[in-house]
Amino acid sequence: MNANVLRSDWPTPTPSPEPRKRDRFDSFEDVQRLACRRLPRSLFVELATGGGRGITLRENMRAFDDIMFRPRAAVFQERRDLRVSVLGTPISMPVLIDPIGGLRLFHPSGGPAVARAAGNAGTICAVSMVVGHTMSEVTAAATGPLWQQLYMLQGREAAERTIDEAQRAGYTALVVTVDTAVRARRQSAMRINVKNMLEFGPELIVRPAWTARFVRDGMQLAVPNAVLAAANAFPRYTATWDDFAWIREQWRGPLVVKGIVSADDARRSLDVGASAIIVSNHGGLTLDGAPATLRKLPEVLEAVAGSAAEVLLDGGVRQGTDVVKAVALGARAVLIGRPYAMALAAAGETGVRHMLEVLRYEIERTLALLGCPSIAMLDRSYLQPS
Repeated sequence: MNANVLRSDWPTPTPSPEPRKRDRFDSFEDVQRLACRRLPRSLFVELATGGGRGITLRENMRAFDDIMFRPRAAVFQERRDLRVSVLGTPISMPVLIDPIGGLRLFHPSGGPAVARAAGNAGTICAVSMVVGHTMSEVTAAATGPLWQQLYMLQGREAAERTIDEAQRAGYTALVVTVDTAVRARRQSAMRINVKNMLEFGPELIVRPAWTARFVRDGMQLAVPNAVLAAANAFPRYTATWDDFAWIREQWRGPLVVKGIVSADDARRSLDVGASAIIVSNHGGLTLDGAPATLRKLPEVLEAVAGSAAEVLLDGGVRQGTDVVKAVALGARAVLIGRPYAMALAAAGETGVRHMLEVLRYEIERTLALLGCPSIAMLDRSYLQPS
């Protein structure tokens, strides 16, 4: 049986407003097509593709396709329970928001809109250190629990400021990303600004709605120039294992290590005090040829067995069946990235809220068809033996 423990203080999702007819979607594929029509080409390509030739990006999704269900026949449950608890926080379904940088370029409402949508859905929002809005702007908009993501891209001094601000603002966990030693690729879309409008001009002309929002938003960059300059002067993005003793001195709450795909690194995460591990390869954006996260989940689970650490997963999650498969294999919950970023680009906050409701419906329907009464009851017996 899965380790999720039901509680009495569960959040109740707020009903999501129906998107306008032209913004409606019923699947990840639908919302991806909408985002493609709304974003400048370079920006959409940055969002939709992976690093290198996209091998890891495709493998993340293929790993879910390779797992088949083992449903129970002649079973009907009138209601299915999707609720779980992550690091002691009750959430309405096993789906969290992954930290993504530069959300402001996808839509001016960016990080604040995503945090508000996550809270209204009754789940946790992990916020990127380079989300494009200030931490205070995200905090003011949030309607639910927040986690703060941390890079070391400006050294310990900047990291200490981020940690201090997150603690003062009441963020409940610190997510340290460890799979991005250096920037994986040149992000051309992030260079959209006044100085190089001519380069992107043709793309902006054919996306007048996006361009108008960008101009009204003061042509804000995804990452401020000052941050980029400081990051270029400090070539290391990731924390190293030697940094964690210092991080533990600064951060008093639960520590989440994100970017683990091996048993050895999972055990090292426990050694540095991790309360949770996210099995992640950065959505296929960093090392092309890294293993699919779902395939590495059993190895990580075995490595931390007997500890109190919770194991989460991201990478390749596109629909409710993917969520159910990951939880049945032993993940406490999953984090999503591209699905909500595409929805943000397509329809702002309403799009993100609708994407979360689409996933909720798909998870609930999958449980019904499996004959499983709740997320807490999922285990490998609901999957075909490999």
